[in-house]
Amino acid sequence: TEIASMRERKVKLKDGTEASFSIFGRSENDVSVFVLPFNTKNKTFTLVEEFHPGPNQHMKGLIAGMFEPKHGGSAEKAAVWELSEEARLKLGEESKLISLAPDAQGGFSQDKYSSAHFLPFLALDCVEDARPRPRDREEDIQVHREVSVDDLRKLIKEGKLNMASTSFALMGIGYLEVNGMV
Repeated sequence: TEIASMRERKVKLKDGTEASFSIFGRSENDVSVFVLPFNTKNKTFTLVEEFHPGPNQHMKGLIAGMFEPKHGGSAEKAAVWELSEEARLKLGEESKLISLAPDAQGGFSQDKYSSAHFLPFLALDCVEDARPRPRDREEDIQVHREVSVDDLRKLIKEGKLNMASTSFALMGIGYLEVNGMV
């Protein structure tokens, strides 16, 4: 398993001088997927709750995971894998997986000093996975189904989601609003 590390990146600035930056991440191909499941019939989301070691607390959030070789080579396959592993859901015949940022080549940069990039998805009308993928050992996850739009907005305002989950949840709500689904 690759462990995140700090490395130095030297760059030439516009004025011709050189600067050195500390970059945190796993590699140059440091990509994670985020998935927001939405049930179009009852207008609710599914979230997960798990321990976040950085803030040292349990937090709710979107289904998320690193894009790894085991996922079969595509971000979409990684999203489907994580749906099964974390939320115990899968795509059914009526389901649809939608990229929330199809024009964001390589995804969204985590921040200024990280090599991590995030790819957000909206998963419509998932079904229960009777044979879900096993969770990683450290994933002590509680699944929260039937979270209303108002409840999700309240969780966001109260700071109960991390920044990435907050951003992508708002993008998901925006997509649903623009498309007349909420």
